[in-house]
Amino acid sequence: MPVAERSGDHRLVSGLLWDDVKQWFDPVENGNAPDVIVADTTLVHWHLLLDLIRSSGWLCQYERGDRETAVPEFAADLFSADNREQMTPLTVWPDADLEWIIRSWAVEEILSDVNLHQIQCQERLDPFCRLLRTVGDALRKDVFVHCEGDNTYPPMMTYDAAADRVTFLAGPW
Repeated sequence: MPVAERSGDHRLVSGLLWDDVKQWFDPVENGNAPDVIVADTTLVHWHLLLDLIRSSGWLCQYERGDRETAVPEFAADLFSADNREQMTPLTVWPDADLEWIIRSWAVEEILSDVNLHQIQCQERLDPFCRLLRTVGDALRKDVFVHCEGDNTYPPMMTYDAAADRVTFLAGPW
């Protein structure tokens, strides 16, 4: 395995260190689930996201009504009348200990969240940052992380697609 791909290699997350960000990842202070957002999307971006999930081998769960089903083949299926009534999230585990919940509320924005309780050390921050980079690369879009339920303020961190790096923006607590 190349050196830059080893777990715990901080170059993967552009020097983002747990000690510098841990106050922003406190579930008591910031809610349990920060919003992970890709803005200005179309069905093409949603389709690329579904392709990424299917091709990655990530464990995932998707339900329609009361039955579990495969990840939809077409992005438009996420926004069908049946799905709109049920607002069924797509739950993905890009890492064994990182649950990522994707909500198909609007074609124009990929809104998702992760559980802060699962990101409480450097070894857990790295897979989260890797997820941001993987999604941003697949969609060729920036990925923004906001404190739970409050995307009226600037994001606390982002994957900048043009710079190909995860950057922490919030500064000291």
